[in-house]
Amino acid sequence: MTEMDPHELKYLLLNSKEPILFKNKLDWGLFKWNLEDWERLLGNEELNFRCGKNLFTKEPQWERGTTDAKATFKQFVSFTKTESQEWMYFDYKYLREWFNDIEELKKNINWSFFGFPELSSKDCTIWIGSKGAHTPCHVDTYGCNLVSQVYGRKQWILFPSEENLKPTRIPYEESSIYSKLNFFSPTIEDFEGVGSCRKIILDPGDVLFVPHRWWHYVENLDTAISINVWLPLPEDDEERLKEALVQLFVAQVINNVDEETKKVVLNPNSEEDIGRITFNASLSLINKCKNICRKSNKKMRLSEHANVVTEMLNLSQLSEKYSFARKIPELSKEEFDTFLQNQKNRFHNEEDAVRSCNFEEITDLVNAFTHPDVISLINSKLG
Repeated sequence: MTEMDPHELKYLLLNSKEPILFKNKLDWGLFKWNLEDWERLLGNEELNFRCGKNLFTKEPQWERGTTDAKATFKQFVSFTKTESQEWMYFDYKYLREWFNDIEELKKNINWSFFGFPELSSKDCTIWIGSKGAHTPCHVDTYGCNLVSQVYGRKQWILFPSEENLKPTRIPYEESSIYSKLNFFSPTIEDFEGVGSCRKIILDPGDVLFVPHRWWHYVENLDTAISINVWLPLPEDDEERLKEALVQLFVAQVINNVDEETKKVVLNPNSEEDIGRITFNASLSLINKCKNICRKSNKKMRLSEHANVVTEMLNLSQLSEKYSFARKIPELSKEEFDTFLQNQKNRFHNEEDAVRSCNFEEITDLVNAFTHPDVISLINSKLG
């Protein structure tokens, strides 16, 4: 049996360019909890759910097209037992802001196995949703991601960063690049030329590693609970500079359009913050990020020159040593086509259940100026 070295496993994760699946390697007690256990722990606290449709929509179900609802966990469980055409999602909630006084939950979250003993519940987010609950396909520009499936099943669809999934910054949300492609109720023709797909269904006890900037679409196959933590990377300094450039442009657009257009351009969670950003504030942020990048790049060069790099097994050797760290195979074209067709076939009525917002001119303009290739070019010219 291979002796586990958390430091090697940490190195493997922080340098891997491929998603990795770990099956039944964490011994969290909460993997054994049922919905009644969660109900007992969460009590009568009202949770903020986002509600969408288990129906066909032409566009992805952006947050602006969903509704908000408050419900206790018990009420949520009752909802999941109905034949509703809606889904509910208590998504992306930091445990330092929710359930922070529930010791039984906090003590059951530990990332030491992967070499991160310093990370605790306060660093994690929790996701609680009914069947069909999902987030549109997107890229997270900061860090990489460890996701622990706690209850129920969740399907992950993943693509490498270089795959063209029609990136868009509308709706704008700092550090999220969305895809225009609708994976929940797909129009098959929109996916022509798309490949390199990985598909995995997470069961309770599974942990998925999502590399930096990998596209991912995530959908609950039944009532599901998951907990994740983001792992910072050296690349984050440069990513923050790029995000500051995007923010500069979007803020100028927002300051010169009407309220209806603002609602189209911005994700609801960004409306309050970006509305207060002045040009000078954006410029100041860019300069601050530039200075941080210069310092971090200088440190990296000095480190490389002095050869102050921890000597470890190379990635391929580590992968062989820790064979339980499973790479996720790429789908064939036929397998990917079958997945899309199965997603589509769930919805026989192709009448759009959510009214699409048509602001084509401003959408095209924002997407042209904030395209990742354009932002990377501007960043390189800043020196």
